[in-house]
Amino acid sequence: MRYQLNTESYHNFDVCSINREQPRSYFIPYPDRASAAAVSARDRRYCSGKVRCLNGKWDFKFYHDPNDLPSDPDTETIGFDTIDVPSCWQFRGYDRPFYVNTRYQFPYDPPRIPTTGKVGPVFSWVGADQKIGPRWTTPEDEYNFVGVYRRTLTIGDLSKHYILSFLGAASCIDLYVNGVYAGYSEGSHNTAEFVIDPHIREGENEILVVIHRWCTGSYLEAQDMFRNNGIFRDVLLYELDEDDLWDIGFKTTKTENGYEAVVDLEAFSDTEVKVSLEGHGLSEEGMVSLENRKGSVVFKDLPVREWNAEKPVLYDLFLETPHGCVLMRVGFRDVTIKDNKFYLNGRLIKLRGVNHHDTSPVSGYTMTPEEIEKDVRLCKEYNIDTIRTSHYPPDPFLLEMCDELGIYVVDETDLETHGVFSQMLPPSYNRITNDPKWGPRCVDRVSRMYQRDKTHPCIVMWSLGNEAGGYACTDMEYDYLKERSDLPVHYESVIHTKRVAYDVASQMYPPVSRVKEVGEGTCRIPQLLDRPYFMCEYAHAMGVGPGNIEAYWEQIYEHDNLMGGCVWEMVDHAVLTKDGEYLYGGDHGEWEHDGNFCVDGIFYPDRTPSTGADIVSHAYRPLRISHIGGKTYEVFNTTGFSHSSHYRLECRFSDGGRLDIEPNVHPLEKGYIQIDPALAEKDPAAPVLKGDLMLTIDTRDLRTDRIVSTQQLTVEKRTLPQPDLSFAGDFPVSLQADDGKPEFNFDSFTLRAGSPFTILWRAATDNDVYLTGKCVMDPFYAEKEQVISVREKPGKLLVRTKIRAGKNTFLCSDYYVACRDGIMVTSRLHPLRAAGILPRFGKTFILPESFDKITYQGRSGESYCDMKDQYPVSFVSTDVGQMTTPNIRPQESGNRCDTAFASFSDGTRTITFAALDRPFELSVKPCSDEALRHMRHRSDVERTGTYVTIQAFQMGIGTGSCGPRTAPEYTYPAGRDYELRFLITEA
Repeated sequence: MRYQLNTESYHNFDVCSINREQPRSYFIPYPDRASAAAVSARDRRYCSGKVRCLNGKWDFKFYHDPNDLPSDPDTETIGFDTIDVPSCWQFRGYDRPFYVNTRYQFPYDPPRIPTTGKVGPVFSWVGADQKIGPRWTTPEDEYNFVGVYRRTLTIGDLSKHYILSFLGAASCIDLYVNGVYAGYSEGSHNTAEFVIDPHIREGENEILVVIHRWCTGSYLEAQDMFRNNGIFRDVLLYELDEDDLWDIGFKTTKTENGYEAVVDLEAFSDTEVKVSLEGHGLSEEGMVSLENRKGSVVFKDLPVREWNAEKPVLYDLFLETPHGCVLMRVGFRDVTIKDNKFYLNGRLIKLRGVNHHDTSPVSGYTMTPEEIEKDVRLCKEYNIDTIRTSHYPPDPFLLEMCDELGIYVVDETDLETHGVFSQMLPPSYNRITNDPKWGPRCVDRVSRMYQRDKTHPCIVMWSLGNEAGGYACTDMEYDYLKERSDLPVHYESVIHTKRVAYDVASQMYPPVSRVKEVGEGTCRIPQLLDRPYFMCEYAHAMGVGPGNIEAYWEQIYEHDNLMGGCVWEMVDHAVLTKDGEYLYGGDHGEWEHDGNFCVDGIFYPDRTPSTGADIVSHAYRPLRISHIGGKTYEVFNTTGFSHSSHYRLECRFSDGGRLDIEPNVHPLEKGYIQIDPALAEKDPAAPVLKGDLMLTIDTRDLRTDRIVSTQQLTVEKRTLPQPDLSFAGDFPVSLQADDGKPEFNFDSFTLRAGSPFTILWRAATDNDVYLTGKCVMDPFYAEKEQVISVREKPGKLLVRTKIRAGKNTFLCSDYYVACRDGIMVTSRLHPLRAAGILPRFGKTFILPESFDKITYQGRSGESYCDMKDQYPVSFVSTDVGQMTTPNIRPQESGNRCDTAFASFSDGTRTITFAALDRPFELSVKPCSDEALRHMRHRSDVERTGTYVTIQAFQMGIGTGSCGPRTAPEYTYPAGRDYELRFLITEA
């Protein structure tokens, strides 16, 4: 079949759509009530007799050079491949995965985009591949690629209405049916629907879809993600009768006598509609005869149970026409702002959130219903109650799952123009969104989001987009929403304009000091004080971390005007290769890229939780317990709607005592309980921990029988066991002749020092490298040790070493004392000339690979001084492979704070390091820190031994990769003296 292609729409600024239907709510009609009620939300899209899902194999032709695409192709002569729909073509072997954060992949020259010519030259002044500084780049062999999709449809009844619905396609759609041009649409993450009745015929029909890599609308889609293309969400064919419904609205209003619900209906023709609202003891019915295809049913004084994330109560709304039925799951909730506080159903709530991208390591933007449901269930499992749909409307199934399982949603418009900032000087966010000519495109996107998603109770705020500045166009978006919705409107990027904020104030990555100022009302920006304050992004979970989350939540719970915030982000973005490797930016030969900045989630790409997930889960715990003194403890119920009787506190003392308590505290209130160690029943099988008497409290949700948090408190400070200093025998420490490093000579084994022996740095975490490219560790990597004196006495040895690291110089004095229990090591670090912060102070040792079994008492998981409370101190038996975390980019990881001892065994021999005076920090790796800092991928990590570091400290992690650096209280000034003491024994 021959076509005459439209080659203008995708780059014509005057065209946003052609023949695309007006946006409407998302729903799936069924032939009758019984069939509508018989399917789950996950299956609803795929089982209707009125909706045909067109997923599957489509014919596909990829044109790397758009000049090769004929303007009048004959599909009978095109050599098509096949591709699965939905999918992203970069993940199916066409083009390549391409990750950039803020930049466009083409020259910034709005509204012009590359059409048939080569891309370039391109100017930018910032990027992970170039750091900070202006650069012109002319990429090789880069074009505005084109993908052509084809499939056939068999049509049997021409009396029906046929609507072709694309739930997501990037960057734009030119649609053809049976040789005829049927329409155009852009806006990648928005539904695009076309009535194809005029173009179809009985029997076989041919559908042709042409997708360009970029269109004019691509200027509004500079989001931080792999830039993918193709039909990446489901394609649906609605086959509707004349009396079927076209649009449905469901709007609720809280009144003195309950709720009022208005059901707005639109059909293809005037017909009668039976409306039924049922559930939880409620049964309401209404009939309406549509006039001019529209009508409404109003239910008043409804005695309903309100929806919230903790108790997601939904009702069945049946809408029956003579030939069809729609079942929608609806809820009743009331969102209000009073003064500067945010209320749901009349109660203050805190939004404990994450930012969620649609991302799959094997399919890019494409996620299956099972994967979407898994993400929502993971949120519930990890105490996350809010999703910001960064940075576009999600697949509508995600919203259905949030309705059903209970997640608050900040629904975000598909709008980001970050490239206007990074590809022009002087930098400004406002070059497009303060230009009214772009207003219709922006309003088009916000209207499609709102109309599609307007019936979902899970949505508690609308968002106008992300990092696009403003405010002329965003004002138009805001006005559109406020004319139709009572929900608050969020938009952080307007803070870069004189508008500052809309209904809620918002900032990304503020320091804790700013959050405190806003909470206390001392901030000098009035627009941050006269409305609720929401951190749409507040902790960057890239690599190890994020650190110091707890400090934010102390302020959030202290001040009612602080709403909460969303961690950036939920899941790492990466590409999974056939051999199991995860790749990120720059691994695909991209001519510009932002490295592993996309690997910034609290879950790995396969949804395995990282330490970050446990950090977030702990920070978002429903009950917070603190020790007031003696037997008295405070319980703070952080929930908005759940009485503490839903939970049981299962208490375990470190001396083996156990008891359970059921607290009595109302939501967002504090109460007191008594926990008496004398009343605890001793468990003879429980291990007794050395040192402080500690209380570990597991909070069990009695509704799900799941432990939702674990918190550990120190009840009584106690000293660690001290060694027997008496000794008779040979001195077991010698110094190597070549470098003066110590060797510890036990009866059956010699323990060697690592290199460097005194380590002052770590293999940089992602959060040690700031957006400017500066790395905290750089001055310390060239650390040099020089032995300057050795003094021996019977049973004792003193070695003094001068250490140079950058401009800093230290004197390290190591004292070795042979005693009955082993070798006592005391290391003192004294600054000779030092400034700034000291990343680390520890001693390194190398054991053979055979010393793989580890037993220690310390934090049970990865912990640093600003992110350790998520794991309690306990006895742990493990192996070397479990002592680091599998970050996509290898880096420092696996530290264990508050370690009393650590034993390493090869099955016959055991080496033990025991803390003296106070616990140390333990690091165990399968490779050296020096080797680690040069690695880029998981597969680079090779086992070369058992590398042990006993540390006085490591600095905290922070979120410096995008947010605040390590807080001062978790850093160590280089100009101070430090001491580390421990005992080494062999058995």
